[in-house]
Amino acid sequence: MAKKSCNSVRGASRRDFAREAQYFTEDEAEQMLAEFRWLSPGQQICPSCGVLDRHYRIASRRQWRCRHVGCSHTFSVTSGTRFDSHKISFRKIIRLLIHAEASPKGSTLVATSNAVCMVEKCSQQNLMKIREAIMDNTDSPGQLKLSGTIHVDGIHVCGKFRRSNRRMKATSGSVLAVHGTTEVKRRLRSINPQSKGNQRRAKNKRVAIAMVEVDSQLGGARRVVVAMCRSENASDVMTLAQQYIEPGSRVFTDENPAYNKLGSCFEHFVVNHSVEYSTPEGVNENLAESFFSRVRRGEYGVHHGFRPMYMAFYVHEYAWRETYRRRTQREKVKQLASWLLAPGYSRYWRGYHGGNRRRHLRQPRPEIVMGSVDAPWQDARSTARKAPG
Repeated sequence: MAKKSCNSVRGASRRDFAREAQYFTEDEAEQMLAEFRWLSPGQQICPSCGVLDRHYRIASRRQWRCRHVGCSHTFSVTSGTRFDSHKISFRKIIRLLIHAEASPKGSTLVATSNAVCMVEKCSQQNLMKIREAIMDNTDSPGQLKLSGTIHVDGIHVCGKFRRSNRRMKATSGSVLAVHGTTEVKRRLRSINPQSKGNQRRAKNKRVAIAMVEVDSQLGGARRVVVAMCRSENASDVMTLAQQYIEPGSRVFTDENPAYNKLGSCFEHFVVNHSVEYSTPEGVNENLAESFFSRVRRGEYGVHHGFRPMYMAFYVHEYAWRETYRRRTQREKVKQLASWLLAPGYSRYWRGYHGGNRRRHLRQPRPEIVMGSVDAPWQDARSTARKAPG
């Protein structure tokens, strides 16, 4: 009963904000965004001088003019933010945030365009700005470290292999042969990893490491932290664990040798997935696997593939959805709006369709823990399989 009382807001009551927002006028939408940004119904902060006051209102232009002597800066609710110089209405911004929040596995550009009534290029840029704001605020240096019980695992993303052009259909007489002889099984492979196209795609393969803190009261995940790596290796795993996990915490992983060194700083417990999903003592990493299932459905079912250049934006979006899944719709929209309307332009998406494509992102970014650029894409487990003996 205690668990139900802590999470009593369920069902339609969590979606009341969408019903309310569909009848917003442009003035009401602007007023709500102003409250989300400045946390005040009647006062504004001038982006130029930083004075909090009830500034002069220019109603015909939906702007304010700073009343501070010597400033007289003219600004709007989106000035100096990621939505600076926007061409869409405030109502569409609210609808965009509601649609982005309500898509558990992400949203396609066509679906967003139909829901918000904007072109696909505008949908792409604004959705990526939302993902950028999530990544900047959930992965900031001031975040508290994970503690308690942590589930850690990695998933291969990008570089999806393409099936072979030819395949042999199994007959009633070949079913036993498929499971009995390696020769027929090799002939029936639907994916050929040695083809030139798949070898080229393998270079784009990356590993997303997820660290999921267990909620001891409500159950499930309390907080999810993700990071992109070049491979699932011991060096990157140890660096991430020391950066995001409190020393002495209980860490549950699988039998991958990349996690063997975690026992030096944490209480490390291992589950052998070749034998069982969970040990009789309760050691498992099911929360990380559950998180990866939504990432995989988003990769294959919604976006039909990711690219390593922008993969970090997507995994941080899924981590945010997992962490704040118990919040109401109004709370999540308010959080996204406050992050998007914080001072500072978009680093990667300002002027994207004007030619500012940030080509340097094709190389590993320094703020993401990665191995060497020339490191092989295989992780430690796949390398061990190829070792002689």
